[in-house]
Amino acid sequence: MTISDLTAIGEPAAALLIELPQRDLGGQQPAWEELQAQVEWARAHGAAAHLDGARLWESAAGYGRPPAEIAALFDTVYVSFYKDIGALPGCCVAGPAGILAEVREWRQRMGGTLIGLWPNAASALTCLRRRLPLMPAPLSHARAIAAVLGDVTGVRVVPNPPQVPMMHLLLDTTQDRFAAAVRHLAAEQGIWAWPKAMTTIDPGIQRVELSVGDATCTLEPDRVSEIIAALAGR
Repeated sequence: MTISDLTAIGEPAAALLIELPQRDLGGQQPAWEELQAQVEWARAHGAAAHLDGARLWESAAGYGRPPAEIAALFDTVYVSFYKDIGALPGCCVAGPAGILAEVREWRQRMGGTLIGLWPNAASALTCLRRRLPLMPAPLSHARAIAAVLGDVTGVRVVPNPPQVPMMHLLLDTTQDRFAAAVRHLAAEQGIWAWPKAMTTIDPGIQRVELSVGDATCTLEPDRVSEIIAALAGR
């Protein structure tokens, strides 16, 4: 989505929701100036600006800016604590006190209140302190992996280079060949990859999402390239 997409909207807008990073696009996110322009468009049109920042920690590494600076652009922000930083399941919604009062009310109406959430909160605080300073390393590793995959026939990286520690891989193979390659890797090398690939409009091209975390960072980029090449039948 670009600012031109927004300016073409003819109806009055109530809210603008932006996901960062944009998972279905392989973790892409708009340039910082473009993001600012989109939020300013919402404000100029009397619309609320909400950030779906489930993976805000990845987004911050990609922008090279602290999470607070990104969040400050928006009226309300949602973040997840089990994605990327490895805390217990849980999330947080931040925003003005009046809006959050309504959020709490609707959370209870929808049955979202547990009897005790302090273990989840403690886990989130611990993991935030420990994991946030480490987020640039997976991004660097993701870009190194993408650089090596650029030489593998039948494999395309989207986006290239990765903008966050996530990317989509388009593999020139079929569903059946991909599934057979996954089973072969598991049986012969003890490596468990994706249980299945996502289909595309082309039956001969499959899509998988590679999120670079602790496990992937233990593998050299060349080793990851060998694994992906095997899945693509190369």
